[in-house]
Amino acid sequence: MSQDRFTGWPIAFALLAGLTLFTSLAGAAELVDIQVSNTDNQYFLESESVLKASVPSVFKVLLDYENFTKLSSVYEESRYLESGPDGAPRVYTLAQGCMLFVCRSVEKVERLETRFNRRIVATVIPEYSNLEQGVTEWLLTADGENTRLVYRMELTPKFWVPPLIGPPIIRYVLAKGGEEALQRLEAAANELDLAHSSTD
Repeated sequence: MSQDRFTGWPIAFALLAGLTLFTSLAGAAELVDIQVSNTDNQYFLESESVLKASVPSVFKVLLDYENFTKLSSVYEESRYLESGPDGAPRVYTLAQGCMLFVCRSVEKVERLETRFNRRIVATVIPEYSNLEQGVTEWLLTADGENTRLVYRMELTPKFWVPPLIGPPIIRYVLAKGGEEALQRLEAAANELDLAHSSTD
């Protein structure tokens, strides 16, 4: 079977690696919305969810790239790299997934920016990634004692993705693989909240 038929898989796993954190989980984090669209070979995604944890703790977990592999089995590797020339943090992630007995990997090196402990922006550095461009943004706001989390991703892979196949694949992978990762994200944030309350 020709591997060309599966050129859409890597983009699905790249998106899964991020969006898997925001899929609904009954009795825990609540998914409000997920939208996926594409123009030519550029993909746009947005999701909104509510996690039963505080903003500071969710923010801290999302920045813990040394432990991303504990949040989702999609991540094979994740770590901080040496800061860039401008002093901004850089992170590396390797995501891999399989579908129909075909496996693909997506490597990204990204420049991190944070603001007010409520916004995280990760910008792909193309020369070290297999994406032409990409920007991922997390926006966190307090919702009572919970955290409302808006996630946006825009990216262009260095390969062609069939426009009629890509979005359905993404939705399928999200539905099948996201719940465990979201549960782990919320649990990790809850542990931080508990540790903080015990020291007060």
